This record gives sequence, structure tokens and C-alpha cells, in this order.
Amino acid sequence: MMKRIAAILKQDLPFLNSARNKLLLIGFISLYSFIFINIYAPYNINKWGENYYWEFVLIGFSVLIFSQFVLRTIFGPIRFKIYSLLLWGLMEIGLIALIFEIAYSPPMRALQEQISEFILSFWQIGLVVAVPYTMFLWYAKIKQKSPFVQEVQHHNLGSNTSGNKDLLVINGENNKLIIAIKYFQLLYIKSAGNYLELFYIQGEQTVRELVRLSFKELEGMINDPNLIRIHRSYMVNTAHISSFKKTKKGYALRVQYIDNETIPVSSGYKADFEKAIHSTISH
Repeated sequence: MMKRIAAILKQDLPFLNSARNKLLLIGFISLYSFIFINIYAPYNINKWGENYYWEFVLIGFSVLIFSQFVLRTIFGPIRFKIYSLLLWGLMEIGLIALIFEIAYSPPMRALQEQISEFILSFWQIGLVVAVPYTMFLWYAKIKQKSPFVQEVQHHNLGSNTSGNKDLLVINGENNKLIIAIKYFQLLYIKSAGNYLELFYIQGEQTVRELVRLSFKELEGMINDPNLIRIHRSYMVNTAHISSFKKTKKGYALRVQYIDNETIPVSSGYKADFEKAIHSTISH
């Protein structure tokens, strides 16, 4: 269970890497917040005056712009994982709540009152921001997968015809499509308990997808000689190997686009790896 949670928290979220998606996210949160404030009037804001609606939204908008385009550039992370996005989102909410406290709290209050008010502001802002944040990420993930689904439909991937030989197609229960990836996009695959982590490139992004599948099941689906087993926990696309060196037990290799992981080739798969590399070089 803990491994499953850890694997989920480490999933890549490439949806907030581009300036366009950052602006879409900030715009969506701002619009949602304005509508929410008009309907529910938190802090009894309806008694403050009409301009305060816009002031609240503009503060949040400014903080998010500063966070996504300035702080991320200086401090990172360049690419979010689920756990880092959660921490970053909490920081953004805390920053908005702090500015609210500075701008609107009465002066000369006791420290305990200020802390209590900050916690209340943090909680209420979090409830508002979490919903559009989640909705946008859900929308962006679906949008990212849609080109694959369209290609699946175009090539009639339900059959074993030559039209789908360039795609790795993984179906779930009731033959429902889970994911379809072009073989040349795949970098490597890693075992994670009862799941497999698929690392692949999409545009300029490196994407990580978690699927409930075993290597034994996956190997029966593969139709590409470049994708080979190199370890009981790893498969690699030899077309994307950037470097490798010999070790006591086998080899240690690196793949393109992934700079922070060394992938092992175990002694049991050493001969198959050498044969595949020789074949790749000779061609």
C-alpha cells in the first residue's frame, strides 16, 4: 500500500511546464475564485464593498503569476511531480493568506489572534484554490492523452493488423483502452510492485505513466525489437540509450532525456543486451 502511494506521489505532472498552461491555470483559478466569492461571500465580503471582490482575485492572480513565472524560474522545480506540486500549492496558498493578513487585518492585534486568522484564511483559500487546480490538471491530462486515443481510433487498434505495429497498446478490463504509445517515444519501463512505470517522451516533455501490469503480460504485447528486457525490474528502448559502461555484474546505462537515473543491466540479461547493442550498431 505504501509503495503504491509512493509511486503515485512520484508521478510526473508535465502539464504545468509550458507558459501557456501556466497562464491557463492562473486564469481558470482567477475566474473560478471570482465566481465563488460572488456566490458565497467569504469573510462577509459582500459588506465590504464591490471593489473588494476584484482586490481578492487580483491578489491571488498576482501571487500565482509571481510563483509560477518568477519563483519557479529561480528555485524550481522545473518539472512537477505530484508531491512537489502539493508542496508548491501549499506555499502559494500560504503566500496569498499572508498578503491577505497584511492587507486587511486590523492593526495592534495579539499574536495569537493573528495566527488564528492566518490559519482560517489559509484554510478558506485552500478550499477555493484546490478545486480549480484539480479540475485543470484533470482537463490537461485528458487533453494530453486525447491524441493517442484519436490515433488508436484512426488505426483501429482493436485488431492485430499492421496498422498498429508502431504502437504499444495497453488495454484494461473489458478491453478498455488504457494507453497507446508509439514505440519510438518509449524510453524505458520500470517495475513498481504490481504496476509498471512507463517513461516516454511527448513533444518536449518526459512523461511517466503508471499502469497495472506485469512484465510477463507486457512482453506478450510488444512488437518492437528495440524494446528489450535488461533486468527483472527494467526494460529499455535501445534506440534511446545515450551511454553505457561495464560493471562487475553487467552494465550501467543512461537513456536520453533522463539525466537523473542510471539503469542496471543484470548478469542474467547481459548476453541479450550485448546482442541487441551489437545489432543496433551494425545497422
